Amino acid sequence: MKTLSALKYLLVLFLFAGMGCEETVIEQGFTIGKEASFQVDQLYTSADGKYTLKITDFGDSRCPEGVQCIWQGEVTLKGEWTENGNKSPFEIHSVMNDQTKQPTGYTIQIVDAKPYPKYGTEYKLAYVVVTLLIQKK
Repeated sequence: MKTLSALKYLLVLFLFAGMGCEETVIEQGFTIGKEASFQVDQLYTSADGKYTLKITDFGDSRCPEGVQCIWQGEVTLKGEWTENGNKSPFEIHSVMNDQTKQPTGYTIQIVDAKPYPKYGTEYKLAYVVVTLLIQKK
């Protein structure tokens, strides 16, 4: 009888533990002209299948919460853009706007990057979600 009772409590515990886990689901597709979310080292294909995007490097120098900074900092992304099988590297910054490192004929703009840095807290790249707006020039 005690075993059955203990088993019930364990099941309830696992149920509540599972409900407490928050998972961010990122769709693997994007549409030119609409904001979409991306993670590092994941391959994303456009809804029409003509383009792919992969973020290969992520840098975050934004001023962490809990710290006073002279400069606001920025997010930097490096990646690979593919159009009709032709691959081209890109590098974009949330503050600096250097069009020479953008894919030819397109602009990629960083709209948001989460999580926002907090002083004394490290986060894994696997949890970084970057919202981008990709547009034709």
